[in-house]
Amino acid sequence: MSGGDSSWRPVAAPLAFLVTAAVLTRFVTDRPEAAAAMARGIAGPTTWPTIMLYGVVVFALAWTVQRVAQVLRRREGPGLDSPATPPATAGGARVWLGIALVLAYGFALPVLGFALATLLYLVLWLLLGGVRSPWQISLVSLIGNTVLLYLFVKLALMPLDRGAGWAGDLTIALYRFLHIY
Repeated sequence: MSGGDSSWRPVAAPLAFLVTAAVLTRFVTDRPEAAAAMARGIAGPTTWPTIMLYGVVVFALAWTVQRVAQVLRRREGPGLDSPATPPATAGGARVWLGIALVLAYGFALPVLGFALATLLYLVLWLLLGGVRSPWQISLVSLIGNTVLLYLFVKLALMPLDRGAGWAGDLTIALYRFLHIY
């Protein structure tokens, strides 16, 4: 990536993900002693974010290797076995809607709480992805949300947002119904 050579530009994004996630694994908590005291066995409040960051490291490493291989193949010259460039798709709007949905989810968490915001997020994400079966949407959203609640609140002991006002009351009632509290 020196000078005017932009052939290595495709490696920049995966490498940035790799380095950022690797660095962030050191900053999951500012009080590791307190987090260790809250742990039940191997699972504690920092377990999930740490595992996710290591997952990002692994997949970013694979992505980086893939991009480096692509750059090296291009430098050798186009061969008969090199794939043709795929045509541009009209899915750009879907990508931006997906990004907007993720941002809206982040803003909805303190207001609606994790349980309700995640349920709505899963429903909307499935609709955006093209799933139209009410049964599939219902089952994936409800079961997925319930599994995430048990995983984060019950197993990892993460204090998730309950929401404000009526949403907080509904979340507490849901936690009691599911025997999470």
